[in-house]
Amino acid sequence: FKEQWFAELPADALLPGEETLREAILDFVHRWPDVRPPNRADQAMPFLSDAAKEVLHQKNELLPAKVGLADWIRRRIGGEVDLRTCPTNGQLEVHLRNAAPPPQNKRKNAAEGKGTVQKDQWFAALPPDQFSEAEETVRDALHDFLDRWEGSGPPTLNDVSTDKAFIAAKRTLLPNGCCVGLKEWIDRRIGGEIETRLERGLVFIARVGEFPEPDSADGGEGSAGAPKRQKRA
Repeated sequence: FKEQWFAELPADALLPGEETLREAILDFVHRWPDVRPPNRADQAMPFLSDAAKEVLHQKNELLPAKVGLADWIRRRIGGEVDLRTCPTNGQLEVHLRNAAPPPQNKRKNAAEGKGTVQKDQWFAALPPDQFSEAEETVRDALHDFLDRWEGSGPPTLNDVSTDKAFIAAKRTLLPNGCCVGLKEWIDRRIGGEIETRLERGLVFIARVGEFPEPDSADGGEGSAGAPKRQKRA
């Protein structure tokens, strides 16, 4: 489906909806120094998940559920916008072409460095501009799980990982003993579509923009209430 969708787009021009999404992304990157959260470093660039929240309306108007924002950026406006892997947490950062990357944090002990190298090598073996067949299987299985989820709040990674329909799909990409966990793969490869959130010691997942805002009246870490349901294309 994804390849057919891209093949139907004009090769030498952007559709009006694409222009709208492009402008929204560029505007967000230009505004980032003014809207950067206080808990982020001064030189930190926006993550793809930050951009996806800001341009959620334009993204949903243009992209089918099975087409990720990262795919669209790389394949349609990659000459202007560059996605780079953050060296400290593996998430995709949004840069304008020729912009200087943020300074890297080199304070890592030997054990962390070894594990990071293994994970980086694993991710480096994946195609940079598209998903591998195994990734497509896991990605579709995650979307299917979220479509089927009927809990009172967003599911946790444990809910997903114990779902029989998902287990088989996950094995094709992340077998037992793999140096990369499901959360890391989600954050680094499909963070523009599905995001993870740590609350009360549990990792919850939801499509970008579907996590409810924490209720300040709760007085705790916030509540992971039910996300808004969206139909997939």
